[in-house]
Amino acid sequence: MKKFFIVFLMAILSACAGDGNFNYESKTDNEIYDEGLRQLKKENVISATEAFKQVEYNHPYSPLVAKSWIMAGYAYYTDKKYMDAIEQFERLLNLQPNHPQADYAMYMIAMSYYDQVSPVTRDQKMTELALLKMEDLVKKYPDSKYSNDVKPKIIIAKNNLASKEMYIASSLMKRKNIIGALNRYQTVIKKYETTLFVPEALFRTVEIYNMMGQKDEVKNMTRLLEVNYPNTKWYEMAKEIAKSI
Repeated sequence: MKKFFIVFLMAILSACAGDGNFNYESKTDNEIYDEGLRQLKKENVISATEAFKQVEYNHPYSPLVAKSWIMAGYAYYTDKKYMDAIEQFERLLNLQPNHPQADYAMYMIAMSYYDQVSPVTRDQKMTELALLKMEDLVKKYPDSKYSNDVKPKIIIAKNNLASKEMYIASSLMKRKNIIGALNRYQTVIKKYETTLFVPEALFRTVEIYNMMGQKDEVKNMTRLLEVNYPNTKWYEMAKEIAKSI
């Protein structure tokens, strides 16, 4: 058994050494870059990213340096090492902001955050960062195919953030913190006005204003529901409250 383990271990070390014997210092930029592609095709992410980084290290003025950043970022992304991926893509944007693939780099940064989005019951920091990066992409490159790809994801991200606000507001209501809840509902109405949670948020403000005895605000919020969401259950319920006062 011990002999078998030693043979097995030597086989592993031998396989690793096969990739480690690539002498970067003696290779051209194209050869090193191609080695990175070869390792990436074999799904050897560590070896691939090392090769791509060696392009810059050994040939700092090579036109392949920027492509190596991109490919290293892509390799990290496929391995779900999102922060490492972001670092590589941001390197491109910081040092070569006018690169032809700058829109792709921005897209991959956004996706690196987007793929880390959590359920609404948990922290939504990654959703916020993903939304920020996606909106920056659409603003800077409105005609890019990557901008078209993120547009539906922007809607999803905004709905996630609005849902989080609704979740917190509901929790605050259960704790009788109606002012805190009201602020959360108002955030949904003002900041996420295009999301599907706005009608309910408007109705909840009607409920709270009614609890506070603010009759004019009850009528104002009900009017907003009537104008913008007349065919919803939220307007019908708000209308009944308004009638009662």
